[in-house]
Amino acid sequence: MSEAQDETFSPHNITVLGGLLLIAIIIGEVVIGQQGNDEMTVESVDTMQDMAMRLQPVVSLDEMRSSMTVASAAGDTADKSPDQLYQGACLACHSTGAAGAPKIGDAAAWTARLAKGLDALVTSAINGIGAMPPRGGSQFNDDQIRVTVEYILAESK
Repeated sequence: MSEAQDETFSPHNITVLGGLLLIAIIIGEVVIGQQGNDEMTVESVDTMQDMAMRLQPVVSLDEMRSSMTVASAAGDTADKSPDQLYQGACLACHSTGAAGAPKIGDAAAWTARLAKGLDALVTSAINGIGAMPPRGGSQFNDDQIRVTVEYILAESK
């Protein structure tokens, strides 16, 4: 061994290194050990059934397909009330005013739009206007759109 290697592994250097290691272990046990004990008491053991339930998909493709066929077999929205139509397609934007949509119940906003006439308002709802997609993003027919617009206007007086 060379003289430089002897100085690296000298008893004094090994003692200092060992002391630093001991201090690090003590600090680790004091700081980390206390936090680890708190977490251990809160932790609960999950059963296989709990884990399987959490890993289960929210909806499957088969469920989606069956709900789509049930909806189309039932005539989609033919039996829905104007309130149900509103809740199905319009509520998200017209209850919050999202993207500048006039809120239901805001008489001033709807009166200004109604000044162009009911037919113009219904045409705008059918074709889409501003950030609103055609038919409000729904599959409603023209009559359902008209009934829904009339419902919103009635609720906004």
